[in-house]
Amino acid sequence: EIGGYDLSFTNSALFMVATVAVASGFLYLSTSSRSLVPSRLQSVSEMAYEFVGNMLRDAAGTQGMKFFPLVFSLFMFVLVANLLGLFPYFFTVTSHIIVTFGLAALVIGTVVVYGFMKHGLGFLKLFV
Repeated sequence: EIGGYDLSFTNSALFMVATVAVASGFLYLSTSSRSLVPSRLQSVSEMAYEFVGNMLRDAAGTQGMKFFPLVFSLFMFVLVANLLGLFPYFFTVTSHIIVTFGLAALVIGTVVVYGFMKHGLGFLKLFV
């Protein structure tokens, strides 16, 4: 308890940390020994990278590629969280609505802030 708030470390928090650790570890290990002829792990990470890159380029054009790190991070988080949830006795983090809400709020907040930075107050005209 800190400042009257209960900050318990729940199984949801544990598996979110585990998800980030597994995703980061996989991407680090798969790209640490890059070679001209890729290993299986490197091929899998490159396929995920190209999949997200092509999808983002098709949906938002080349201007949308500035959001690639955010989109790729979200993709890997959701993918690994759902894959970990397939194991018996593991916890599926994305089954909690607050996690889904948090990810959605992050994306919406990013879009709104970027919209105001690029268009100023004229950004509000897009909502009318």
